[in-house]
Amino acid sequence: MAGFNTIPGVSGGGGQANMTFVASIHMTTYNRAWTQGGTPGYYGMFSANQENGYIYFVGATTTGGPLNRLINVNHSFTSINIIAPQNDMVSLYKAKVKDTALFNNPFSQFASFPSIIRSSGNFVLPNNALPLVNVLIAGAGGGGGGNRGGGGGGGGVVKLTAYQAVGTTSVTIGGGGGGGGGYGGNGGLTYFGNVYALGGGGGGHHDHQGQGLNTTGAIVANGGGGGGHNNRMTGGTGSVQTSSTGLGLSGSPVYAGGHRGGDGAISDNGNNHTRGGGGGGADGNGGDGHYNAGGNGGPAHIDNTIASGYSFGYGSYGNAHHNHGSNGSHSGTSYGHGGHGGHQGNSGAGGDNGAVVVRYYIP
Repeated sequence: MAGFNTIPGVSGGGGQANMTFVASIHMTTYNRAWTQGGTPGYYGMFSANQENGYIYFVGATTTGGPLNRLINVNHSFTSINIIAPQNDMVSLYKAKVKDTALFNNPFSQFASFPSIIRSSGNFVLPNNALPLVNVLIAGAGGGGGGNRGGGGGGGGVVKLTAYQAVGTTSVTIGGGGGGGGGYGGNGGLTYFGNVYALGGGGGGHHDHQGQGLNTTGAIVANGGGGGGHNNRMTGGTGSVQTSSTGLGLSGSPVYAGGHRGGDGAISDNGNNHTRGGGGGGADGNGGDGHYNAGGNGGPAHIDNTIASGYSFGYGSYGNAHHNHGSNGSHSGTSYGHGGHGGHQGNSGAGGDNGAVVVRYYIP
């Protein structure tokens, strides 16, 4: 057998020349610990029965990955833990790979098509498309609060580049938060497979705070605006998603969100013309409410690569006495936006549902 860190010859037994065979083990139980050391590099553990499973390379740190895949282990290890079906045989190989340079703008070489999804179901990749897609996932907007209410926060946005999609991927579209005479409801989560984007927070109503982590404990992408009248009610804060909270690690995930809603305004000399704060948007904070002015929602996220011509996650505006200061609107190409707050004695508007845009490529 060739040395552990050398490239084996192929003249005798065939095989792939850049893969050095280390050893094989039998899975007498589904959970085995193998005392096998190694230096940093690319490794693959392959199932003789082509079964699914998982392996962990254990050293000062631990790196895990699925069977039948090449894994970059950037540390030395002293043992390998394996979870796989009983009575399978798994074989460890170390790969030698050459240095390469980045291939810039690879998708520009192909025709591309956006699939815009607004209802839950499945995305089916065309048979002639590349198995890599670019995806934008938008959470649903929060509802506006009632009676001088704050605007609803926009849904968060998650973008995935060169994300592996083969066959069918489940899609769940989050529902917009309901508007009300009290608090606006929080927007729902939108899923593409296991990756999700948070919904926006609901706006606060007459003398109540906007929904967010700092005010009501709600985990939302962007906080709702605070209600206005007798007290300056604070807007809710948004949350930043990470690899352990919906983003995952595949597809170089990028998140837009984590912004706060604006504060509601206090009444001036006993009049009722104050206004709720604007909801936070995917790309910025909501504005504070003022006497007959202010309180606009935070800006949406605009992406010209995956979903050109569309915007996602506008925060919506707060409202006041007799609809004073109702600035801003949302077009038919704006998805996941918050609902505006209701003016005196009226309910706020509901938030918009979430969306998924999958751009696929055909050679």
